[in-house]
Amino acid sequence: MTVIMGGSGSTGSSLVKNILNRHKDIFAGEETSFFAKKLIYNDWEKAKKRVTKRKLKGLKNLGYHIYNGTDMVHAEYGHTKDEIKRMAKEARTLNEFCDRFYRKALDQNEAKIWIEKTPANSACFSQFLEHFESGKVIHMLRNPYDTIASLWSRGYDLHYAVGIYLLNTASGISSRNKDRYHEIRYEDVVSEPESTINDVCMFLEVEYAVDMLTTKQEKIEVSQLPGWNYDETSNIGTKALGRFGRLPKEKRNQLIEAVSLIEVSKSGKELYNIMYSNIRELCQVLGYEYHEADDGIKYLNLKKVLKKDRLQRIKRTYATGIHYPLVISDKA
Repeated sequence: MTVIMGGSGSTGSSLVKNILNRHKDIFAGEETSFFAKKLIYNDWEKAKKRVTKRKLKGLKNLGYHIYNGTDMVHAEYGHTKDEIKRMAKEARTLNEFCDRFYRKALDQNEAKIWIEKTPANSACFSQFLEHFESGKVIHMLRNPYDTIASLWSRGYDLHYAVGIYLLNTASGISSRNKDRYHEIRYEDVVSEPESTINDVCMFLEVEYAVDMLTTKQEKIEVSQLPGWNYDETSNIGTKALGRFGRLPKEKRNQLIEAVSLIEVSKSGKELYNIMYSNIRELCQVLGYEYHEADDGIKYLNLKKVLKKDRLQRIKRTYATGIHYPLVISDKA
């Protein structure tokens, strides 16, 4: 079985990936950013020539997060850059390449299912499900205010954090009506881990094992990013719940205002094939509380930072530069 996991960054996907990787039938390796590239689905013959390229020649993310190239050279996958390049060249289809790429890791771990986790994958859920008939997708969700607060603390600009959450989440839930789609909420993982992971196992058609929730102090490349409250290989805890509420009042107001003003543009809806315009609508659909902005608060630099962001994307030849996916609300 082939599975990808995605959603906004800082929604607990690394934590869940590590939990699932403890199952004897599952191999969940390091992030590759491979399945977040639109071109691999639309034109494999063209894309396969760029699988190992970086910088301007690298494959570009479809999602809002700017990232060129893939990260497929990891010890646990067992392939050199030249081997991956040759595999891509010889593969007639995307599916054939993936079968060959993951075969060594599956055999070495005696696993039956591979899972690849990259947050930006959510922008390509629909394309992945179309190309892999037995493939499945897992969408990680979390309270938008807690998520954006976490991304902000990691060093992302506030507008960028709002954009990542809004576009990654809206893109992901567009596949909600498909039976090979499964949602996991971070709040459920840390509050009710056993029942939540058991549900995921049922979705993946494997038997739940109690020791999946026990840390084995896994050695992974990145287990704790700046701004995270937890090391993702440690035992599950609830410390990160309610992160937004612990921000200073001034920062809470800034975050609330940014959320209320930033929306998906018409170009963004067309680019990602999404139906939701803003985080208010996502809160209604997902059942999270929406915070109204106080009258009179003005995010003075918002137009300027969005314009600068768009110019950077144009310079890097991203589709999100020409078809910029964000817009300031009419009420600004």
